[in-house]
Order: sequence, then structure tokens, then C-alpha cells
Amino acid sequence: MKNIHFVFLVSLMVLNSCAYVEPYVQEVNFVSVAQERSLGEQLETQIATEMALVKDPDVLGRVERIGKRLVQGLSRRDFDYRFHVLEDKTPNAFTIPGGVIYVHTGLLRFVSDDDELAGVLGHELGHAYERHPAKAITRMYGIEYLTNLLFKGTQGQVKTLALTLAKGGILSRYSRVDEYRADEVGYILARKAGYDTSGLLRFLRKIQNLERGGVSIPFLNSHPPTPDRIARLESLGRTQPVVL
Repeated sequence: MKNIHFVFLVSLMVLNSCAYVEPYVQEVNFVSVAQERSLGEQLETQIATEMALVKDPDVLGRVERIGKRLVQGLSRRDFDYRFHVLEDKTPNAFTIPGGVIYVHTGLLRFVSDDDELAGVLGHELGHAYERHPAKAITRMYGIEYLTNLLFKGTQGQVKTLALTLAKGGILSRYSRVDEYRADEVGYILARKAGYDTSGLLRFLRKIQNLERGGVSIPFLNSHPPTPDRIARLESLGRTQPVVL
């Protein structure tokens, strides 16, 4: 027990020390896989209460079919990955802790085909696979808040966190490294599932065209510049295959 306390205190010291440890802090995650599953279930229930979920079996079935096909390519399965569709006009998707992925109806209207949708879903699965949502929450709120939430959190706290996640207020805490890695994982999963690996690339080029036309896309503010993401994805097809 003393050793556990020592590790915890050292971890707190790392989190509160100078900026030179930032690359390490970016990877800090004190949430276990089991705790992340539990937190995800709570948040999923809350989002279903607060947000407009699409129940149309054709719409939901398409997302689930593609998502589950991509999941088969994961080299480990920490979560029971689940997919939902939210009524929202923005061309976005997001992931909450525990491998729960949400797609906006605006995204389904924006993508041209299943390959583009697979690219975006693969990107979100990359975030879930690398446990980026839990890391982002750790960075934003700190250890004490997470500990209280996991073990004695109130419904009000869960509701606040769920809505903050759904509106992108926490997911903006992904680092650029996280975003690049999610793109890589999405590329790998699309390739393994037999989708055209240019799907995400084509999606990003459409986004880039909107940006060049002066259209503001707020949820991309936290992402690396779209041209950088495009260049990195283009390079994946010319270099040695990346792996999970």
C-alpha cells in the first residue's frame, strides 16, 4: 500500500511540475479500462436522455455495419464498441470514454460514400483504441475530479460531463499527436476491412475546400491544420505499412 501511495504522489508531482514534462503529461491516464467502461456507460445513458438520438434502423444500421466491420481489425478489444447517430447538422463525429462513438446526421449527409464514412469512423475508433477520451478528461479536469466522479459522482456531474463531451468541449483537449495517430489507425482499419483507404483523405479534401471558401468549422479548431493531415495520409500510401 505504501508503494501505491508513493507512485500516486510522484504522479501528482509530475502533473504539477514544469512545462518540460508536457510530452509525458499528454500520455497520463489514471483511469483503468474497467473504470473507463463504467464511465462510458454512465455518459452514454446521460447523452441518450439529453440529446436527440436517431432511431431509424436504416440510418443506424449503416453506421453499425461499417463500424463493426472496422472493429474486426483491432488487435485488442478493450471495449464493447457501440455506435449511435445524433440529430445534428454539423458534419462531425466524436468518441466518449469506453469505446462509444457518435455520428452526426450532418456527417452522413456530407460523406459521398461508405469509404468516406469508414475513414471517419476509423479515425474515431483510433481515438477509442488509444484511449484518447480518458486522457483528454484527465488533462482537463485532473485526477481528483476523475476519482470523485468514478467512485461517488453525482448525476449532475455526469450530466455536465456528458454534455461537455457531446459539444466537443473536452475532445478539444486531444493533442495533435492524438489526432495524427487516430488518422493512422483509421487508415489501418479501413485497409484491413477492405475499404478504400483514400476515404478519409477525400473527406478531408472536401473539408479543406469548405475552409478555403471561408466556411468556419469550429470543431476542427482543435485539430492539426487540414493540409497537414492530408499530407500525412498521402504519405502513408507511399511508405512502409503502419501497424497497430
